Amino acid sequence: MTLDIKRRAFEGDVHMRLLSNHHAVGFVVGTVLACITLNVSAWAQSDPLPSWNATPLKQAILDFVKASTSEGHPKYVVPKDRVAVFDMDGTLAPEKPVPIALIPVLADVKEAVAAKPFLGEKPAVAALLKGDEQALHAAGQQGILDLVNVGTDGKTTEEIVKNVRPLLDKGIHPKFKVPYSKTAYQPMRELLALLEANGFQNWISSGSPLLITRELSMEMFGIPPERVIGSYVGTKFDERDGRTVLVFDGRIANFNDGAGKPVSINNALGKRPAFIAGNEGGRGDIAMMRWSKDRDGPSFQLLINHDDELREYAYSESDNYSLEAAKKYGFHIVSMKDDWKTTIER
Repeated sequence: MTLDIKRRAFEGDVHMRLLSNHHAVGFVVGTVLACITLNVSAWAQSDPLPSWNATPLKQAILDFVKASTSEGHPKYVVPKDRVAVFDMDGTLAPEKPVPIALIPVLADVKEAVAAKPFLGEKPAVAALLKGDEQALHAAGQQGILDLVNVGTDGKTTEEIVKNVRPLLDKGIHPKFKVPYSKTAYQPMRELLALLEANGFQNWISSGSPLLITRELSMEMFGIPPERVIGSYVGTKFDERDGRTVLVFDGRIANFNDGAGKPVSINNALGKRPAFIAGNEGGRGDIAMMRWSKDRDGPSFQLLINHDDELREYAYSESDNYSLEAAKKYGFHIVSMKDDWKTTIER
């Protein structure tokens, strides 16, 4: 009886030791797996550009941001000079079938043509009303001027902006099937956030109407309206029904494109941007990119190439002016197809 008790006690002790070892091994394995999971998660969270493929361009962006914010580095940029300027249409959001800022203008143009049918004879106005994208883009700079002229003449600043957000929230982009207010490029939103987190002050310099761009800049790109540079119409002080107003006179006071962009940026900032981004397709961003490149100190220029027919659009200038200029002056070129994992978050 005594031997049997001892035997059972021994077996119980062995069982408990084995069970204890099993739990210990399980604890160790579980801890290791948890650490691996945490490390992978931390790594994923530490990637500030998750929508960018791991290409040399992504690394170049990360390297510039790190160098420009590391005191003592040859490419260090002092905080007061950390200014980043972005074109909007085609750079931060699609410019096809029409630039987003022209969506509200379309409503105003329809209203103006209904009151004065002869305005519909202007080529760009006729193209916009017919939905003829090819003819609209063929109208070029003069076409945009005509649209803004027709859509704003005689209206007050308050009348122009009151319907911007509702129209952008209501209007659905024909390709992406989301409201126009949700069509910001996700990779560029991440880039804006990365720069902002590292002491850069982000600005928009667009050819689109200033007042309309200001209405959408914060919601879509996290850029406050006071950091927006754009085209604007002649404005005069007036009085209506005993109340003071600012009224548009139908005259384009400043078209912010091409060689006009560096001038407008200098008027607003008084300095050359250390980081600047534009896109090919309209030749309008090369001047400001060259101006940034020639600053005294480190700089970074980014040109978006619309080469992704499946996830966005594929188009270019007939003479490849912007792409050739980017190669000549050493700008970085973004291939939407190769450098981005996605375009629009749906």
